[in-house]
Amino acid sequence: MPSTRRAHLFKGGLMPFVRNNWYVGAWRHELGSQPLARRILDLPVVFFRRADGSPAALVDRCPHRLLPLSRGTVVGDVLQCGYHGMCFNGSGECTRVPAQSRIPSDARVRSFPVIEHWGMVWIWMGDPALADPTRLFRGLPWGEPGWTLNLGPYTHVKADYRLLVENLLDPVHVTYVHQSTLGTAAMGDIPIDTTQDGDTILVTRWTRNSPAAPILQRFGRWPGNVDRWQYYWWHAPSINVVDFGAHEVGSGESEAARQAGIRMYSNHFLTPETETTTHYFWCQLRNFAPDDEAVSREITEQFVMAFDEDKAILEAVQQASAEPLITRPVQLGIDAGAVRMHRTLDRLIDAESGDQGSPELAGNRPGAAH
Repeated sequence: MPSTRRAHLFKGGLMPFVRNNWYVGAWRHELGSQPLARRILDLPVVFFRRADGSPAALVDRCPHRLLPLSRGTVVGDVLQCGYHGMCFNGSGECTRVPAQSRIPSDARVRSFPVIEHWGMVWIWMGDPALADPTRLFRGLPWGEPGWTLNLGPYTHVKADYRLLVENLLDPVHVTYVHQSTLGTAAMGDIPIDTTQDGDTILVTRWTRNSPAAPILQRFGRWPGNVDRWQYYWWHAPSINVVDFGAHEVGSGESEAARQAGIRMYSNHFLTPETETTTHYFWCQLRNFAPDDEAVSREITEQFVMAFDEDKAILEAVQQASAEPLITRPVQLGIDAGAVRMHRTLDRLIDAESGDQGSPELAGNRPGAAH
């Protein structure tokens, strides 16, 4: 049976979020000298860089006339409102009011903890006192010798982020949606295995003695069949990593055997914009063609094609789910990872007590850390 919140996908009900968590707000290169507006967890946020280059994030509203601060200008360490010139620092405090010396005590806006990590600007939308940098996701060989990175473009998806997570815990769809890039017909009926460790879910599948997927054959150039693996990791609430690759038949399943083959990590950072839209940040790490920019561009192009295929499917599902329920969604055996994911999200959301991290537009509580 679908969980209550899972059922909301098919009824258009309100969707709560896990707020005490680090989310990707932007790629580092997106945040330059101008403010950047982005809605996150259904709250308007503006990012800007201070004079020393460090990022800051505020609720995107001036407390005077509620003009979005993103329509203003960065002046040194402050963001100046584009309407009457009120200035706010990275903590949300008003530092200047034109035509008067006294600054009203309530002339402040809520600020959010932000930090740069792995070329991304991460934001904490919940209780700022709980914003521990050690909780940032670090489960990738990012920057390690032997691995090369390619970045995908920022992608906006008109679908509930949980639909994207379901998709990224589903090896079976690859056969039918991505035939020209990631899938082959031989994979369709191969069993999958699902395990869970705390707030992390792993869905695995090995396809043995079969043709390589087009994107792998392009770089592996094997003369015959291969053994292929797909390890689909979900790190609650919204980070998915797909470890996939191929090697010679019979090479085994060990970490060393996989690393000796053609291997990629496809990494997906999903940030809810609203209950029905998602900010999608993605990239790949690979263990072949080191530092080859032409290969990086080719891989990015292939994944843009594949993710556009996913995007079309998921947006169609989202649109259909907003209509009156025609038929009850059916659970299949391949949905084991998705079912566990929804249960885990329900537990994490329920664990966030009271109004902790609630989306108020006013300033932070007195004494809150920034």
